[in-house]
Amino acid sequence: MLTWRTAVIAGVVALAFAVVAPSVRAYMDQQVMLDGLRAEAATAQAEVDDLEADVARWDDPAFVVAQARERLAYVFPGETPYRVIDPESVTGPVDGSPAAERAPDALTGAAWYDRLWGSVIDAGERPGDGAAPAGAELPEPPEVKVSPAPAAGEGSAAAAKVDSTG
Repeated sequence: MLTWRTAVIAGVVALAFAVVAPSVRAYMDQQVMLDGLRAEAATAQAEVDDLEADVARWDDPAFVVAQARERLAYVFPGETPYRVIDPESVTGPVDGSPAAERAPDALTGAAWYDRLWGSVIDAGERPGDGAAPAGAELPEPPEVKVSPAPAAGEGSAAAAKVDSTG
């Protein structure tokens, strides 16, 4: 049987549970958040330690010299600097450059050693192999007309206008 004392005790326990349960849940959530913040703080401290080690490296003169050589391509007096370009990254001369104008179309995409060998072959051709004979006349260069520079008061800074006809 249920007495009024048992009912009061059950009501007090239920009320205590209702009051304490949200506080316990908030406490548990805060403990989880605190663990996460401690992990973030440990990660941030490790990053700070790494950055401090990087700063400490700059106190070493050998490290400074190595960085100047690597990043800025500095050399000591008397040394000859060389810059090696990866042949895989260089595809050919830039359009409109003098190298692109004189490059033969057959060797444009070729490797450097193929172009070198092609120039050796071209240089070794005999006059009868397609080159002009030694006594042959060369064609006349095109006529170039040069107009005079504008007067000082005409506002143009150009020295002369070149007109090529041919």
